[in-house]
Amino acid sequence: MSNGLWSIPTSNKIFFTFFLFIIATAVGIGFLNYYERTGFSPQKTVRYYCGDEEEGISAPISPEENKARLEEGFFFPKSYRELLEVTHSHIFSIPIVIFILSRILAMTHTREGLKITIYGTSFMGIILNLASPWLIRYVCHHFVVAFVVSNICLLLSFGAFIFIPFYEMWFRRDHDMLSE
Repeated sequence: MSNGLWSIPTSNKIFFTFFLFIIATAVGIGFLNYYERTGFSPQKTVRYYCGDEEEGISAPISPEENKARLEEGFFFPKSYRELLEVTHSHIFSIPIVIFILSRILAMTHTREGLKITIYGTSFMGIILNLASPWLIRYVCHHFVVAFVVSNICLLLSFGAFIFIPFYEMWFRRDHDMLSE
């Protein structure tokens, strides 16, 4: 077993810290982007993927909601090609980032069971995150729940991937006892 992240040279700690900071920023911007599109609202998420066309039959909306929608503009359903382009870029990028973060986490003294849980949660989050837009758009609006679950899984796993190594590199104090 390795000596853990606290024993690596300071230059490597700084490099890993910068990388983890950039990833944390990227995750934050990703969730800000999601918030800007949907406001973290299941209804707005469905509207983002399915457009406004299917809402013509729904109950009348309040003047305030109507004004907000007019300011946002009309939403068109996401096309097959749009979903394919987003899926194509994300199916490469998310797993690669998760793989890199998992290798950093593997260098920590975190219990194997917790590591496996984090890896499984991130894998489930990736699969649901990639499948949910397709399911929402082409199967049923109720799959928006899967999209919410995917975002929670990814947020929790990214948090663990970032916090645990950072904590072990800079703040863990029991390394003297473990290395004896």
